[in-house]
Amino acid sequence: AAIAAQLPREPAPCRELGEVRDVRVKGAIGVVQLKRPPNLEPLRARFVQRGVWVRPFGDVVYLMPPLVIEAEDLTRLTRATFDVLREAAAAGEL
Repeated sequence: AAIAAQLPREPAPCRELGEVRDVRVKGAIGVVQLKRPPNLEPLRARFVQRGVWVRPFGDVVYLMPPLVIEAEDLTRLTRATFDVLREAAAAGEL
């Protein structure tokens, strides 16, 4: 319940990015859908460099945190998602 309450708020800033089509959450799963499939390898590398494991697949970035995640770790995950997508867009990788 805590994840379901926190998760809808935190990836919302991704909507401001020009390459993002939609941001949606169902329970403890979040999705940032891009306008087109990105180059996945550089995107995955950016997530790993941030110390988070995020699953970009096709034109979507899935956020599936473990059910025991602490609030501050969930914030770290969602913030890293925004930062990585912003950086990748600026670098022309999206």
